[in-house]
Amino acid sequence: KHVFSARWARLYGKLSTRIPSHGDTPSMYCEAKRGACTYQSVKQQLFKAFQKAGLGTWVRKPPEQDQFQLTL
Repeated sequence: KHVFSARWARLYGKLSTRIPSHGDTPSMYCEAKRGACTYQSVKQQLFKAFQKAGLGTWVRKPPEQDQFQLTL
């Protein structure tokens, strides 16, 4: 996850015309994930679809797994 997020950040920095201001960039992976509004919305829709189809609930991983610093 760390390597993937670092690569994404480098690519985003090359493609984005927006220059992030101080404090605009999350310092932890879990913060970046929470801040991805489209991702969070689609994830919730997926969870609801699983429950509606009788497939149960999504198994959640320990939150500590995503609590690491993004060193870019």
